[in-house]
Amino acid sequence: MLINFWYPMAASDEVAEAPLRVEALGQAFALFRDEAGFVHCLSDTCIHRGGSLGTGKLRASCVECPYHGWRFDHEGKCTYIPTLTDDAAIPARARVDSYPVEERYGLVFAFLGDLSEAERPPIMEIAQWGQEGWGITKLVYDWDASFERVIENGLDATHTEFVHPSAGMQGGFKPHPDQEHKLVETEWGSAYQINSTEIEIEHGHHGASQQWTFLSFDMKGYRGRFRFYSFVRPVTANSVRRYLFHARDTQLGDAGDQAIYDTNLGFEKEDRPVIERMRPVFSPRDTTSELLLPEDRIMVRYREFLDAWRGRGWEIDLERVAQTQARKLYAVPSPARHSQSGWIVDEVPRLPGN
Repeated sequence: MLINFWYPMAASDEVAEAPLRVEALGQAFALFRDEAGFVHCLSDTCIHRGGSLGTGKLRASCVECPYHGWRFDHEGKCTYIPTLTDDAAIPARARVDSYPVEERYGLVFAFLGDLSEAERPPIMEIAQWGQEGWGITKLVYDWDASFERVIENGLDATHTEFVHPSAGMQGGFKPHPDQEHKLVETEWGSAYQINSTEIEIEHGHHGASQQWTFLSFDMKGYRGRFRFYSFVRPVTANSVRRYLFHARDTQLGDAGDQAIYDTNLGFEKEDRPVIERMRPVFSPRDTTSELLLPEDRIMVRYREFLDAWRGRGWEIDLERVAQTQARKLYAVPSPARHSQSGWIVDEVPRLPGN
């Protein structure tokens, strides 16, 4: 699992009257909405005695620890300790990590890492959001699989005719003379395109855990454009929550929304048992332990991007965390760690980069 990316933490309407505890990257976080309506994300654990801030209460735009009543503001700074006298200073080290937050597409995204604002990759754009002539549905589900396997499934065009027979793509990926296949690069990822006179398909990834699929049809009297956008939050090393948006310029209206929702839910039920049973749990880091073909180039390219980000020292050391976290508290490093010292909680251990 990788730090320094935007991750979908919750639906916006889940963060309302009380703090919300959320797990991501194997760590816990506390989301809360202040009196002005803005959502904030803190490391979940109080640095006093280990209480969970995400299960606490809201007090004047602060989150209050349910154990001893310490209060923390949106910057993670402790603003009140009940046992101190009014004239006593709150210790400067009484703070927890606070992470950048954006609300978009009805979701709360948090940047879980310590990069400066200028260095951060953007959140993947849903270009059709709010555009006239487009309908959008959302599906949310949990899988017991690694984020790598989930993203690669979204990048894999040729599994469709076998896992999703109702999609009507039987034989649709067999190369023929008028079909063009190519790999293209984007700023934070890559995409694989399959184009012909009847159908255009593009599968791509943005960063480590955001993925898109574009389909355009003009065949057998049927025309339409479909745009899938997938935002994945690694909960643990082998479990995820996925938010899938489907935009389309056909089958508009409530009846169309329901039909598309039901279809996508059916696809999810077909994908799940296949992906959860894949072995190894994590995608291989080499190109020799699987027999890969030309259409698998997008998976190879995705893995190369992951390796590059690991090379920057962004990968969490899962083995060390598993061995120590029962007695050791960790936090994903926040941007403030570059300007402040004396943190109570250590940064989550990471594997060395290049």
